[in-house]
Amino acid sequence: MRLKKNQPVIPFLIIALVLFFLHIIGVLRPIENFLSYLVKPLAGRFYAAGTDIKTAYDANNNQEDLAQQVERLEKELAVLTVINSRTMEVEEENRKLRETLDFNQSNSARMVVASVIAKESIVEDNSGLIINRGSRDGLSSGLAVISGEGFIVGKVLEVKDTTAKICLTTNTNCQLAAAIQNSDKTQGVTDGDLGLTIKMSYIPQLEKIAAGDIVITSGLGERIARGLVIGKIAQVHSESNEVWQEATIEPLIDLDNLTIVSVIIP
Repeated sequence: MRLKKNQPVIPFLIIALVLFFLHIIGVLRPIENFLSYLVKPLAGRFYAAGTDIKTAYDANNNQEDLAQQVERLEKELAVLTVINSRTMEVEEENRKLRETLDFNQSNSARMVVASVIAKESIVEDNSGLIINRGSRDGLSSGLAVISGEGFIVGKVLEVKDTTAKICLTTNTNCQLAAAIQNSDKTQGVTDGDLGLTIKMSYIPQLEKIAAGDIVITSGLGERIARGLVIGKIAQVHSESNEVWQEATIEPLIDLDNLTIVSVIIP
């Protein structure tokens, strides 16, 4: 039974040995060359296809790795952006506090430092500021409010126990008694102009004023001392047949970015 099972294998072994012998002595070489000639183009195509598949596979893996790296770097950049933003805010607040403290220490009047906590509509088309200091801190209406650099930015309008409402110098009806630092010490009254600039009125027609002149508080207003800088004249409006002339004044700081102010208590 074992011989019968192995009998079909024997012919194949004999044929294989014969072919191997013929290959050794070179008899099959013409046939092998012919078959090689036929198979070679197909082998080249299979090799090229395999190379393309490998290249595509590697490229896909590289793209996936690159996408993962980009995603990781984007997350790291987002975290660093938040940290940098917070650091810049802290540095800016510290700078403003140092300026405020330096100015306050150089003046004998009492200063109450306050943080701006909100903006609130005070009059039509204008906005004012809400600060975190009130009557408990000694504040009352009419007091001057200054920036860290010492520029007057407005005055206290309303006061509650722990908060106060400020009208800015650019707000309509936020009037200040003012003087121009020229040879005549020209006086007048400033008022906000649509929340953008400041208008100085009641300037005598014969007074000589010019663009670039600095405007300060005159000290004639109730509870506001002389010498606080309001801004500088940007344009003069004068008509020969009018009794008064006017001037447009530009603030020397950006009133929209106030975060820390001081209230002067005489």
